[in-house]
Amino acid sequence: MPVLKNRHLVISRAKNCRELYDTVCGWLNTTNYFKWTDDSVSFNNGLDEQEWKRRQLLLRHRISECSCVVLFAEMYGEYGKWADFAIEFANEFHKPLIGVRPRDDSPAPKWMQINCRVTVKWQRSAIVAAIQEYSL
Repeated sequence: MPVLKNRHLVISRAKNCRELYDTVCGWLNTTNYFKWTDDSVSFNNGLDEQEWKRRQLLLRHRISECSCVVLFAEMYGEYGKWADFAIEFANEFHKPLIGVRPRDDSPAPKWMQINCRVTVKWQRSAIVAAIQEYSL
């Protein structure tokens, strides 16, 4: 059996949207197409200024070294500022962005559509295939 490539992924993650993150991590843990390392940085509303800046710097560093960034459109409304930082850092370091449409299949926010290499359905096979195809 060939050696599986290890993909270092930064996945959208926030305290109030834990279910999205946990579901995708479960899917990735059971894929036979690649190994993966979770380089995500959790975000919560209500962080003090110092902690906000520390997490922002950590996110920038993790994105600089990752293979791919996965953003959930469902999180964009409540955590748009955090998602914008992820988009900005991914563009700065030329990292591929994969957008995941909401579970109700409504369109992703325009800014995500413009910046993501691909926007896929909320579906295990679509997310895994996009990571496999687009990650560095």
